[in-house]
Amino acid sequence: MERKNVTIREDQEEWVDEQDINLSQLVQDAIDEEMSPTEDELAAAYQANAEHAAETNEEWSAVSTEANQHLGDPPRDE
Repeated sequence: MERKNVTIREDQEEWVDEQDINLSQLVQDAIDEEMSPTEDELAAAYQANAEHAAETNEEWSAVSTEANQHLGDPPRDE
């Protein structure tokens, strides 16, 4: 972990103290929000969502097929 000095106003110091906030954690969280996700984080997120995406795709494919049966084929440009 790297140490850095942060300067805040007096009113901010009072608020941080009153809220019993860990200033280091607050700054780390703010920086994390601004940073782009790493390739590993993106891969993990996609992997975690893969099962839900497959289920949603399966559910909606049936809806699309049913709609096509009721509405018929879309018009074709000739």
